[in-house]
Amino acid sequence: MEGVAISQLKEDSICIADDDKKICDILKAQLESMGYAVEVFYNGIDLLERFKKTPCDLIITDIMMPGLSGYELCREIRAFSDVPILMISAKDEEIDRVLGLELGSDDYISKPFSLREISLKVRNILRRVNSKQQTSDSQICCLDVTINSDSREVSVNSQILNTSNKEYELLHLFITNKNRAFSREQIIQTIWGYDYMGDNRQVDHLIKRLRKKLLLADAQCKIETVWGFGYKVSDKG
Repeated sequence: MEGVAISQLKEDSICIADDDKKICDILKAQLESMGYAVEVFYNGIDLLERFKKTPCDLIITDIMMPGLSGYELCREIRAFSDVPILMISAKDEEIDRVLGLELGSDDYISKPFSLREISLKVRNILRRVNSKQQTSDSQICCLDVTINSDSREVSVNSQILNTSNKEYELLHLFITNKNRAFSREQIIQTIWGYDYMGDNRQVDHLIKRLRKKLLLADAQCKIETVWGFGYKVSDKG
């Protein structure tokens, strides 16, 4: 088996379950050389118990193991987690691969495998997961409106909505607190600051401009008036 050394900026954690100690040792050495934190288990039961207490970023599991098979391990974990699962097995029948995927595994690799192949699969799986997490962290949505906090852009059905700084900040406040009503005073303090000396009508003017832009963009997400109190955005459509 040939080795591939790929450095990682983020130390993702990987749990391996295989009753073959030699394979575990080889995989652990290879993945640690790539910068991952690796923990090895020689059966599915121990890995499952560990994962329930301390989740990891990726699970690599053999199928044929005593006590708890890779299929059963995958089924158990999918009941409460969407962690990526890579199955490895000497069984190379199509039905085995299909069953693993149906149970929720993300990929399947047959023994004997090359370290280059499994290294690339691990890297690609974790890259996809980390990319989704970063997108999730930087984007917030309400129905068809999306706010990207990195670029400070608002889009409606993927079309950029031209907003001023105050309009962006107000929509960001509402969408990060969907279904929560804000009084005019709370909006003033959040958007303009505590030392603002103007009157509350500025809030109404800002709301009016933003509502018009959302209406012209045919957005389902709307700013609602909470009579006698203030405004909110609802995700009920």
